Amino acid sequence: MHGAPNEEGRGNATLTHGALNEEREPQSSSGAAGVSSLSDSRSPSSHRAPVQHNRLRRKADHDYSAAGIYLITVTTTNRERLLGKLTGSTPDEARIEPTTIGGYVIEAFRKMAATVTAKTGTPVQVLQYQLMPDHFHGIIYIREALPKGWSLGKMIGTWKGDCSREYWRITAALTHGAPNEERKEPLLAAGYNDRILFHEGQLKNWIAYLHGNPRRLWLKMHHPNRLRKVYEFQAGTPEHRYTAIGNTFLVTYPERVQVRCHRNLTEEQIKSEVEHYLAIARSGAVLVSPFISPAEKAVFEACYSERLRMIHIVNRGLDGRFIYPSGRDLEGCSEGFMLVLAPYPDYSAETAEARISRAQCLDMNAYAAELSTNVALTRDAHKDQTPR
Repeated sequence: MHGAPNEEGRGNATLTHGALNEEREPQSSSGAAGVSSLSDSRSPSSHRAPVQHNRLRRKADHDYSAAGIYLITVTTTNRERLLGKLTGSTPDEARIEPTTIGGYVIEAFRKMAATVTAKTGTPVQVLQYQLMPDHFHGIIYIREALPKGWSLGKMIGTWKGDCSREYWRITAALTHGAPNEERKEPLLAAGYNDRILFHEGQLKNWIAYLHGNPRRLWLKMHHPNRLRKVYEFQAGTPEHRYTAIGNTFLVTYPERVQVRCHRNLTEEQIKSEVEHYLAIARSGAVLVSPFISPAEKAVFEACYSERLRMIHIVNRGLDGRFIYPSGRDLEGCSEGFMLVLAPYPDYSAETAEARISRAQCLDMNAYAAELSTNVALTRDAHKDQTPR
């Protein structure tokens, strides 16, 4: 069963037969028939992402004709905003209104699964998709191994070619000319990014990420200064540099308190920690932590609900023009009460791990201590607990 497109430029599909149970600021107008765009405005050099290798990821040793669930991302050529327009007066109302060609991209993606199924006899499903002004995300479920000569790459390549031909046809109709495939640039850029589902819960996270794309774009559009990344941001020890996003003035506050709690606290002890740090934050101090242990997470939740100032140190990298903090971190930055600091480069060995190691926890706590004017020590009441 395929997901039908809805007014938000997003679709979904019901998982059946045992199936398992991500920008750029938008332009003000999408242009006639969705095929015109505005020129880029360049950020100041201090805010540009460092030059990096090609970020399109393919797993070298993976068989892309094998059964599996894949998240694919394609961008328009030169990241032109041809596919849709952001609308909505609040973050909760944010949605993408497809252009003519954007609507075709959605429909062609949905039909691709049915076409491959009919030609190969292998059941293929589209589980979810999200259209954005200059890119498209889709989740594909290949339920059985594809026959010889077929692969995920062939499916995506055929779909992209179909979209480009329709784009050229629309362009020719607008200019009263004939489509010329040899001279026109393709609608979608060469290559694509793919992720392979390996872990329980990964699909749920993917779908949540796709659903949150319009909201994140709305926040970045309406709060461009608060959501501008700063590279090589120096705080604490001079040789330590971060990728920073959010309220960078938080590192200048006179009282910055590290939040560090044991991981094996009782519910009563966690409640005590939350009350302790809430009182500190309400007094005007900035809380600093990676917020990893259950008690630290509880402190984060309580402070976030009151919009109290926090510096969140994250283990994922934020280098790259189109990589931003996740969900609520991004919203906290946009509202001005949070600063997110990434001490690690993107796709480093440290961030490649699926789980945060003990060594990395200690490392991030050391960064938090360094940024604090009041370093958290083990609370006397909990000395009998094993530190993380």
